[in-house]
Amino acid sequence: MADLHTIDASTGQARLEIHEGTETREVALQAMPLSIGSAPDCELVLGGTWVAPKHARLTLVAGAHHVVAERGARVMLGGAEVADSVLHDGDIVALRDPATGAEVTLIYKNPQASRIAPVQHFATPPGAPVLTIGRTGTDIVLDQALVSRHHADLVWEADHHVLRDRASANGTFVNGLRVIGTRTLAPGDVVQIGTFRLTYDGDSLDSFDQRGSIRLDATSLERVIGDKTLLAPTTLSIEPCEFVAIVGGSGAGKSTLMTAMCGFARATRGRVTINGDDLYAGYDAYRSVIGYVPQDDILHLTLTVARALHHAARLRLPSDTTPGEIEVRIAHVLDQVEMTDHATKRIDQLSGGQRKRVSIACELLADPLLLFLDEPTSGLDPGLERKLMITLRKLADSGRTVVLITHATANIRLCDHIAFLAHGKLMYFGPPQQALQLFGAADFPDLYEAVEEPGTPDAWAQTYATSLQHQKYVIERPARAPAGPSVEQRAENERRSKTFAQSRLRQLAILTRRYLELILADRRNLALLLLQAPVIGLLLILVSRGDGLTSGRIEAKKLIFMLATTGVWFGVINSAREICKEANVLRRERLAGLHAGPYVVSKLIVLALLVLVQSALLVGVVAVATKLPAAGVLLPPLLEIYLTIVLAGVAGIALGLCVSAIATTPDKATSLIPIVLVPQVLFAGIMFGLHGPTAMISNLVSARAAVDAMSSTIDINQLASPIFLPGEPQYAHTTEVVLAAWGMLALQAFGYTVAAWVALVRRRA
Repeated sequence: MADLHTIDASTGQARLEIHEGTETREVALQAMPLSIGSAPDCELVLGGTWVAPKHARLTLVAGAHHVVAERGARVMLGGAEVADSVLHDGDIVALRDPATGAEVTLIYKNPQASRIAPVQHFATPPGAPVLTIGRTGTDIVLDQALVSRHHADLVWEADHHVLRDRASANGTFVNGLRVIGTRTLAPGDVVQIGTFRLTYDGDSLDSFDQRGSIRLDATSLERVIGDKTLLAPTTLSIEPCEFVAIVGGSGAGKSTLMTAMCGFARATRGRVTINGDDLYAGYDAYRSVIGYVPQDDILHLTLTVARALHHAARLRLPSDTTPGEIEVRIAHVLDQVEMTDHATKRIDQLSGGQRKRVSIACELLADPLLLFLDEPTSGLDPGLERKLMITLRKLADSGRTVVLITHATANIRLCDHIAFLAHGKLMYFGPPQQALQLFGAADFPDLYEAVEEPGTPDAWAQTYATSLQHQKYVIERPARAPAGPSVEQRAENERRSKTFAQSRLRQLAILTRRYLELILADRRNLALLLLQAPVIGLLLILVSRGDGLTSGRIEAKKLIFMLATTGVWFGVINSAREICKEANVLRRERLAGLHAGPYVVSKLIVLALLVLVQSALLVGVVAVATKLPAAGVLLPPLLEIYLTIVLAGVAGIALGLCVSAIATTPDKATSLIPIVLVPQVLFAGIMFGLHGPTAMISNLVSARAAVDAMSSTIDINQLASPIFLPGEPQYAHTTEVVLAAWGMLALQAFGYTVAAWVALVRRRA
């Protein structure tokens, strides 16, 4: 037999980690070839009844280990069946029973077979006028999704090099500061473009692609709110390509630790570094390379998988990414999470596990170096949970650093390390199996039970503080952290207004198209919204006179009041839930660089189109049975009334968006709707007289301006009344009155839109 024996994982020797049932063992790989099967004469004997006598073998070819399936046997590598494949560090080989789904898992570990990209050397000789840098077709090619096609230029001026950013989507950074225009380079400067760090030494750029080399160090992280400590000072280091699980009971501080590590909700004290760079101080440089999948869905459920990823790709990838490149990227990430066959399905038709994988695919679009996941396995059955954990293991093996929160422990051994928390304190950080040995537990659920016993957390903390694992992973590991440059000052707020405008305009176009697709995809809701207008129009016809707008002042005021308030109500009801109902999606997109302004305006534009149709249906139905005056002020009376209702509706949309931005849930937004609609009745100037303070308040009420405009259009002062009523100046049949009322509606729409934007910015939705 070959020399197979248990070894210390820290030796760096090639080895197999075997998971068979509840048993785990690790063997060194020395003699080759190595046969695997159920036969007693195999070098590696497995006990599964479905395992063939000679199932597979490992061979060594040109220094690389190969897994080879024996004839008639099935061998899975990374979820795909293989016959002969090279193994890389962390690859997962599965021998699966097709009848029951049971399997034996073999994890290949060999640091010498990692996929970390090598350093590339680019000559930048003095005197070369311009060297272009970009994703393709440039002098210096950095092939990565976050790099623009023509990202930057290196220009020789007099006796030095100048780096010039070419309005790239994700920015060019020197020593952590974003380049605005140009930046003179000095030897030792570190240029970051996408996931690449390029060190400038005067006559060359040494490019190091950080994929597969991201090291994350958290030093004395602490989160305190008021007098409550959510996270006690915590130190841990995660090395490149590691798969780390944060575990613990409810309220243990898991989410607090994760969000502090990824910059989503920063720690009160402490420091987080990526390869030595301060993450908090340099967050803008790393924003696009951090993937974060919250527990809730971060995609619109009414879109198909492909369309949801298409819009996400357009928002996150450089603006010069071609449609063909986007489609290739989407196909690639769907293949990574094994969702290619579901690309045309609506997301709300997928299972919980499938939706999780689509959310992960969304994060993979930008090829993140760091992937954080909050409870990705919650609600999944054991089979789906294991499949998802294997997918995450593969993502780590492909060059990413993966950190997740989980309560499930059945497949926790697929992780390199676990961080076990209790009561906001780190009880353990290190390999999963060693946690059981250290605390004398038979299995991981025993750890949860033991830590809840009185006095146990302090005892655990003391046991761990004096352990070899604490010395190795909390003291020695952080001591090896690179002493990279610390970023002190950010230049993001000094970005030129032109650059901001371009970015916002592009986001506005993408968001508007996506929101229009969402509205059209929910056909039932759209039909109900459109049906409101003709129904209300028919009801108005039933209760009003056919000559209500021309025969008498009182009848005209009734009809005008209802048309004005209905227009505002259309807008408010259409928009009051539109922001808060997708708060989870918006929150994640804001982390990826989405601006609040384009988001709010995209809602306003699409809902304004809806109000245009609703108003046309309302006015059209009413006009069929109602006599109109002979002439308007500026336009035909029907058109003036229509424009007034549309403007009232747009002002109502802006008011509803303001409500939706303030409310934290759709239910709360619904409860606020009466508070903003009742004033439309009280301060419209029809039911009650407006004097002094009430007249001032009415300037904020869209129904008041709409009543003024329509009263002017039909020349209401000239209509008969049962008793003598003097003419009211605010209803005068003049151009000034109509334009002033329309201007007030436009001003209200603008003001409420700005208020919604401010609410989102302050809330950091």
